[in-house]
Amino acid sequence: MRHHAIRNGARLPWMLAGLAALVLALPGAAVSGDGSTTLSLTGKAERQVANDHMTVLMTTEARAPEAAEAAATVNRNMEAALERAAEQDDIEARTIGYSTRAIHDADDRSRISAWQVQQNLELTSSDFDPLTELVGALQQRDLTVSQIRFSLSAEARQEHREAMIEEAMEDLKEQARLIARSLGATHLRTLEVELPDDHYDRPQPMMAMRAMDESASQPSLEAGHSTLNLSVRGRLQALGAETLRVGPR
Repeated sequence: MRHHAIRNGARLPWMLAGLAALVLALPGAAVSGDGSTTLSLTGKAERQVANDHMTVLMTTEARAPEAAEAAATVNRNMEAALERAAEQDDIEARTIGYSTRAIHDADDRSRISAWQVQQNLELTSSDFDPLTELVGALQQRDLTVSQIRFSLSAEARQEHREAMIEEAMEDLKEQARLIARSLGATHLRTLEVELPDDHYDRPQPMMAMRAMDESASQPSLEAGHSTLNLSVRGRLQALGAETLRVGPR
């Protein structure tokens, strides 16, 4: 009798190894101890949304034999521009950067022949027509356009967020249904849902070269679109699947 017990004990590790070999490995799925299958999936949603924010960077600069003279010209131009921008309630204006640079003589680098002063003005608005009109007016006051870019406001992104969450969740659930059906499962139970930060592709700034030309004081512009992307990550449990019999190869 004792000899028989020893033989069965010796076979036990081999039997456990054979049972372990029956575990079916699936991408994004794991078999739990109760026979259900846990699915780890990502649902996604994407939308093209028209840009509703316009930002224009303008520059005023002056060159003079004395730095104070150049600075006075730049200050005068900027003050006039800020006063003109303040007349528009729906346009935000702020100054960015102020630089003073010495211009050296081409024949004698130790000699300063002039001073150049520069300052930038950033104008932002969601109403494109008044902003474009203001830019054209400021170009007649010794300001030039350095850059124009369009973007999507936080309000616009939030407006689409709720609908995109629903779209992403439906995408996640459809993936789960497809895998559950392939497993022969009858029910799905949501275990966990995570909503990472959404993001969007920021459009590249558009250089407004023609806007610097007097004949094109009000450039023709196209706002374009931004791409909104939103994803949800979830873990779901597939229940009711029939036992899959796996025979030897």
